[in-house]
Amino acid sequence: MRLVRQAWLLTRSELRQELRDRELLLTAGFFSLLMLAMFGLSFSALPRGDALRAAVPGMLWLSVAFVGSLTLTRIFDREREADTLRALLAAPVERLAVYLAKAVITLVVLVICCAVLIPGLMLLFEPARVMLEAPLQTAAIVVLGSLGFVAVGALFAAGLASGSGKNVLVAIILYPLTTPVLMIDMVATRALLERHEDVGAYIGQLLGLDLILLTVGAVLFESVVVGAGGRRGAARNARS
Repeated sequence: MRLVRQAWLLTRSELRQELRDRELLLTAGFFSLLMLAMFGLSFSALPRGDALRAAVPGMLWLSVAFVGSLTLTRIFDREREADTLRALLAAPVERLAVYLAKAVITLVVLVICCAVLIPGLMLLFEPARVMLEAPLQTAAIVVLGSLGFVAVGALFAAGLASGSGKNVLVAIILYPLTTPVLMIDMVATRALLERHEDVGAYIGQLLGLDLILLTVGAVLFESVVVGAGGRRGAARNARS
């Protein structure tokens, strides 16, 4: 219960700060609209059929991957700019609560991004309108798919929070590691658009993969942030 309470308090504080600044939300929303405009211009000439149906899942999850990497490079910026990450880790708060809070914030941003992307895709491309017929399955795929991406991303974003070139490094590390999740996301989304009966099996695979990734992230988070903090402290001492 203590862990849940600490994670909730940190998440609530982050949400309040984000609602005041709206930096992540506005950036993610603008980027989502930009991606929709690009997809609309690029794929509008495709005939309505299998080719377009196969392209829609890629449009959705490519956008999620880009917005997710953009968000993950920013979730530790407040701590980095104020140099308070070490103070947060030294506070009487479990490190796992910090990981969960950052993961939840990123997940909220990605879900909001999908809430913009999916109606836009349905408006632009007729095959995407099948999602209206199965809103619960669509929501499950979106949330579970985004959660797997976040579970990996929050871990490495913490380790690279104060490093030079972190924007490039997060992308380089994140995309190869999240490829299995994104592939299952796209396959599950295509199965949904094609009205396959095995959509539930894909959702189960996503759930199992998310549990594994969250467990690995929870186990490694403390080692990653403590190791990164130690390297940054040593670098500052060397410069002084």
